This record gives sequence, structure tokens and C-alpha cells, in this order.
Amino acid sequence: MRRAVLAAVIVAAAVSAPACSPASLFGDDDSGAIPVPTAQQSGPLPSSQQFDRPFPVSGESWDATVTLSNLRIVPSTAYSDAVVVVDVRVVQASGQPELGPDDFSAFDPSGRPFERIESPAGTIDDPLVPSVLSFPGEEIRGMVAWTMPRGHRIGRIDLVAPRTIGSVTVTRQPEDPTAA
Repeated sequence: MRRAVLAAVIVAAAVSAPACSPASLFGDDDSGAIPVPTAQQSGPLPSSQQFDRPFPVSGESWDATVTLSNLRIVPSTAYSDAVVVVDVRVVQASGQPELGPDDFSAFDPSGRPFERIESPAGTIDDPLVPSVLSFPGEEIRGMVAWTMPRGHRIGRIDLVAPRTIGSVTVTRQPEDPTAA
């Protein structure tokens, strides 16, 4: 019985003090805690962004601002799935940013990616094309489109640049104009 009580006390102490090492619970740790090296994040850090508000993106030697707006579903006879479209505006701040539709991804709320439409000409009016911005203030505009199974929801749109991951969470779902 005493062993069961002692074991319960030791387990309770270990659970209530998770930062302690097992040796320090028993008084055998004379050297103090062993420092755990913190992992340095390499690569871009994700950040949460909003629709209709410019946010900074950067690469190795460039900076720009990007605005995503007007998320919508457009009618299309070329695809059996719904076509989700977002307007993109990129303004150069420094260096020579190069951005295009490949830098954007869309996901459902559980994180499954939607398929980006590679050649959306004919489906959308003004597809975003890969562009290099040469001087401060120069801008490009265009649209990026993905197919989304009908009845599904979009969860977020990501822009991935060499030093930035801008993630826009979709809280308001676009309406499907073909829905009855």
C-alpha cells in the first residue's frame, strides 16, 4: 500500500512539474537543467494577412507590397468544379521582385490544396503573368484562379516568396453564381 501511495505522489509531482527533469524530482540533479538548444527558423516566417490591405513581401534582394482582393467564384463551362478567383496587385518597393501565379496557393479549411488553373485565359479576364518589376512604384495586376469542388469552402490563400509566407484566411465565403 505504501508503495502505491509513494508511486502516486511521484507521478503527481512529475505531471504537475513537466519542466523539471526526472532526476531533479529525486534530488539527484546537482548540475542544474541542461540547456536545450532552440532551433533557429530558417526560411520565410508565416504571417497572417487581410484581404484588401497591402502587406509586405520580400526576396533575397527585393521588397514589394501585395494586395489580394475581390475573392469570388466565376461561372465557367470549361471546368466541372467551381472556379475561385482572386485579384492580385503587386507594387515594387526595392530591387527587382519577380512574382507570378505560381507564388500563390489556395487551400480548403482542412489544408488540402486546390488545383491552380495553369492557363486561365478564356476563364478569367486578366490572368496574372510572371513579371519582373524594375523600378520603385511599378505595379502589376492580374487574377489567379483555382478549381474548387462544388459545395466545398476555401480556407486560405498563401503567397510564398523567398523570405515571406503571407497567409490570408478566408472568413467570408464567395457565393457561387451558378448555385440555384
